[in-house]
Amino acid sequence: MKHIRSTALAAGAQENCANSGANTLPGMGTIAHQPVFRPVLRREIMSAVNTCGRDLGLRQAAVVVLDALLSCLPCQGPDGREVPVSPTTLLTIYASNETLCFRAKGLTDRQLRRHIDTLEKAGLLLRRDSANGKRFPVMKGGKPVGAFGLDVSPLFAQADTLLALAHRRRQEAEELRGLRAQILRLRAACLEMQLDDTLAAFVDGLRNLVRRVSLTLIEARAALAQLTAVISGAEARLVSEEIATPAITALPSSVDTEAAMHLETAMTTEQHGREPAQVTITPNKTPALRPVKTYQSPASDGRNVRHIEPESDTKKRNLKVSQRCWSDLTEVSTFYEEPETPQDCSRIAFEFGKMLRISQELLASAVTRLGLWELLKLEDRMASQAETILSPDAYLRSVLRA
Repeated sequence: MKHIRSTALAAGAQENCANSGANTLPGMGTIAHQPVFRPVLRREIMSAVNTCGRDLGLRQAAVVVLDALLSCLPCQGPDGREVPVSPTTLLTIYASNETLCFRAKGLTDRQLRRHIDTLEKAGLLLRRDSANGKRFPVMKGGKPVGAFGLDVSPLFAQADTLLALAHRRRQEAEELRGLRAQILRLRAACLEMQLDDTLAAFVDGLRNLVRRVSLTLIEARAALAQLTAVISGAEARLVSEEIATPAITALPSSVDTEAAMHLETAMTTEQHGREPAQVTITPNKTPALRPVKTYQSPASDGRNVRHIEPESDTKKRNLKVSQRCWSDLTEVSTFYEEPETPQDCSRIAFEFGKMLRISQELLASAVTRLGLWELLKLEDRMASQAETILSPDAYLRSVLRA
């Protein structure tokens, strides 16, 4: 009996409100009292909420309930296409719990009420309860101008903020995906090295680190920096070992045993203070020994000899690359033709170094210390070993230090 009386009172209030202009009932959601916001498509705002739901403190079930609520908005145009939600759209949902449970993938009534409470605490909707707690629209001229129910206008009032936050979260996710890939690649390379127990434990724990859903960009960047330091230290040790190992040059295949004996005889003669001999080795022939003329002082015969200035290292470095054999640079010559001027040579050295992921500051330092030709030869060697050099900057620094 009490329920029938409450329903009758609600129906009478609805009829009186419709006849008096939709402003007589307090707490009712109306178009006139909705906030002003930029029109936005329903699927765009739902995509933003789904992306940054963790920032809003929402679980997936609460997002599903919000999607069910937004599906009740009148967003279909006359041609059947979806139109943006604007401030002139009534944003108070008056669908029943049965309808909402069906659209929320079969949630129970209890679960629906719990997730609606969560959305209200998150500041995404407001309750517009009638006297008896029922949801119903207030009509005027055959159109709803107000309603009692669930008002989602707070969600659309912060639509721009949510869209910007979702865009930033998507960019961070893409960057984090790339950092995870780099960490796993460097970790695989570190597993093949001889590391101490501390570094081995750190490298082994990175597998669980990259699998964490809550991994942040700061943690990923720190792990990548530590891995890069480990790789740089290992490559520096390898370069130092290569430089410390003396190079053993074998005799050419055309020099036979008899030629080696003549060479040893010449060296023995020089050690005993006799006239030094110069060895001339001709392929497939026995080396011949011819005496070397001793040096005579220019003043002995009264002639004036012009002083020849010794060639310095700086002048050697400034020689044109064209005087060298450009075809010796097998990797560089594939991309560039032989330069005609030192300016072209410098441009090629810096462009090819950029292709190898070497910083411009480090390239400038290498040019000063090595010279253009030596830098090009080093870049050519690094390009031929690109698969084994994980950090080009660290490799070049190690060469410069050595």
